Amino acid sequence: MAHAALAVEADRRGQEGRWVKTPAPPASPKIRFRDGKRDAFFDAVAARVEAHFARTGRRPYADLTLVLKGAGFAAVWVCCYGAVLFSDLGVWSKLGLAILCGIFALLLAINLGHDAAHGALCRSRAVNKAIQRVTFILLGVDARLWRLRHVGSHHVFPNVKGCDADIDHNDFIRLSPTQTRRWYHRYQHLYAPLLYWLVALHTILFQDLLYLRKRQLANMRDIRHTARDYLVFALSKLAYLALFIIAPLAVLDLPAWQIILGYLIMTFVISELFVLALIGTHFAEEAAFPEVDTSGRIEGSWASHALATSVDWHPTNRLAIFFLGGANAHAAHHLFPTVCHTHYRAISMIIAAAAREHGVRYNTLSLGKLVRSHFRFLKSMGAQ
Repeated sequence: MAHAALAVEADRRGQEGRWVKTPAPPASPKIRFRDGKRDAFFDAVAARVEAHFARTGRRPYADLTLVLKGAGFAAVWVCCYGAVLFSDLGVWSKLGLAILCGIFALLLAINLGHDAAHGALCRSRAVNKAIQRVTFILLGVDARLWRLRHVGSHHVFPNVKGCDADIDHNDFIRLSPTQTRRWYHRYQHLYAPLLYWLVALHTILFQDLLYLRKRQLANMRDIRHTARDYLVFALSKLAYLALFIIAPLAVLDLPAWQIILGYLIMTFVISELFVLALIGTHFAEEAAFPEVDTSGRIEGSWASHALATSVDWHPTNRLAIFFLGGANAHAAHHLFPTVCHTHYRAISMIIAAAAREHGVRYNTLSLGKLVRSHFRFLKSMGAQ
């Protein structure tokens, strides 16, 4: 199958079809892109990506590099976890190892679980789902619910009000000019860093439960869950609780308050790292927030929309791609979501060249500039 076709239809083709019906309610017009799915820019990019795979003989899935990376990250996680529970190290050393344990759990989810959610690790749907499930358990996040809102909502219409769960269900921070502004949003650029500490805890304790109860989420309607879905949800949460709370309380010769405090510190650190890597990739001054007109149309094409709503930072940096699973090459990810992130460096260079040739704006910054742009964006959203 051509990679161009994979890219366009990847997030619509039924990865979530068993649980959700995505069309808008009958009373609302069906949302479409005014210029369709493709344009001259994307045709050029897709053709060059096809040529790249043909020339290199590589497949769009994971390669040996990712297998070794995943095995290495998993080994570090196991060693850190074992040292926290069973070594004779002091309390501060164990705290440092616990933080490393949390960081490498996050890296496993970003590098393996995220690609698996898009079916980008291998051809087997079952293997992709299994890998995502295991890696997301280490974060305490339900894999299926995350895949539902990320693949079924965010990737279909990013940054569009009523169609993107990432901006439609956030009362504390205003992340879109179409969102209702509340009086406290004028201070959001000041209190946001404190809220970002709580991202992991909020997802683990509240957000998953909230989404489990919803029957409508952004562009998705009539969401259904089977008895098996509820059982897997409960077992996944219990497994996480056993790993990070019950086992340490049972094994470590430390006061319970120290163990709980160490756990909280670990979640604060991984929350900040997650936000640092990803928050600005859609929520920055450079990102667009297209609106749906009364006929249900969004200006431009699917491809131009994906590019306009994404912001890259150092998209060809090998180290950033290695550790962050291509989160820094966000345009490549949105244009080719079913292609493994190990190919994003080459694809990002293709996107940059094609954007120059076609006069298309390609948002790319340094990490420092992107962080500053994000907080300026928060301030402007609060002041409007």
